[in-house]
Amino acid sequence: MPQVGTTLVERFLLLVAVTILPLENHIPTVAGMSVSFLIFAALAIYVILNRPRTLGVIWYHPIFIVAYAFIGVSALLEFSSPLSSYETIIRFSQMIVGATCVAVLSRDRSALTAGLYGHIAAALWVSVFLFFNSYGTLKGMGAGSNFHEATMIRGEVDAGFQNNLNRVAFVCIQGAIVAFALVLSGRFNHSRIPLLGISIFCAVATLLTMSRGALVIGLVACIAILYAYGARRYGKVLILVSILGLSIYPLVPDVVWTRMKFTTEKDEYGKIEGRAFIYTTAINHLPEFFVSGVGSGNYFKKWGFQNGFVRRGSVLGAHNAFLQITIMWGVFGLLMFLWIIWCVYRSIPLRCGRDELSLALLGILVSVALYLFVSHVVYDKVYAFAVGMLVGARQGVWPGGIVSTGEVNTHRPGADPDIN
Repeated sequence: MPQVGTTLVERFLLLVAVTILPLENHIPTVAGMSVSFLIFAALAIYVILNRPRTLGVIWYHPIFIVAYAFIGVSALLEFSSPLSSYETIIRFSQMIVGATCVAVLSRDRSALTAGLYGHIAAALWVSVFLFFNSYGTLKGMGAGSNFHEATMIRGEVDAGFQNNLNRVAFVCIQGAIVAFALVLSGRFNHSRIPLLGISIFCAVATLLTMSRGALVIGLVACIAILYAYGARRYGKVLILVSILGLSIYPLVPDVVWTRMKFTTEKDEYGKIEGRAFIYTTAINHLPEFFVSGVGSGNYFKKWGFQNGFVRRGSVLGAHNAFLQITIMWGVFGLLMFLWIIWCVYRSIPLRCGRDELSLALLGILVSVALYLFVSHVVYDKVYAFAVGMLVGARQGVWPGGIVSTGEVNTHRPGADPDIN
């Protein structure tokens, strides 16, 4: 890949794109296009005009090649099903284009740092909003509530984000994960104390949404970070983990903990919670869709209604990307999707614990991988940022695939062969 350092404009575009992502549903659309779509369009135009040589190397990275194959297979399977709808496939294709643009911009340490701090900035302002709008309400609730009562309380909490509390929780926990990784690596000094505070603050805000998936994602991602960091400084690790645990637990309202479990029990109206409902229904109909699926359009327009995947008059998503892909395109679509994940895993540089940026990037990748288990959306922009930053870093920051100690960016911004 052409060894050209990123400019201030490129780093600013990447930082802004990540930071304002949670606002995409609250800024008025332009001709039906969200603000995030417009920003990605701006990134694409900039990359095509100013970085064509770098784009020419990035677009055929193995991850993207397998993604193109997945698009082709899913399109053929969708074409063969009744009531075909290509909206999911088109949006997935747009996500891959966005990931390619992010990869072009994330080709050095400065740009990668901007992307990581963008995740922290997004989580920080969302967490502030959550504290102002829900902390007082939850703190006033009693600790004796059961699971279903806690779920009803959760529905009454006004998060101000279209009631998509799981997505809000994921934004917060990603910021907490990145801040934790940056604090853990390197020599701890006074400059890292604010990052530790941000990690605690965002973790508490995550729990205010009562999202069980976000809690599990945060715990597993932090364990992965600690594992990659290794046993070089056990004392420092124990101190940081103790500080996090002792700070978070007393700040979280008691009612939150009553919902941190998975249950198949029925409520007072004889209904089980949505996630358990969709899983049990899918298992009962597994032979009908396992081989080739029923098609995306058919599932949401007809098949889902006929087979009981309905709650409050509409067909529910599967709350799990792997299950959703299997329902839509069967085991063939699922295998192609797993191939993409395998390529992402193989692209993670070795010895991540030696560098703070690679450690934080690892936390992001683990979090989005786990997010696939709790969300049925396969074309989310958070995937575009995670995969794009990984590909850009592998091509420009760690081209050998191994992280060395004390890496610095040796590429000087100067004559740009892409535009000269």
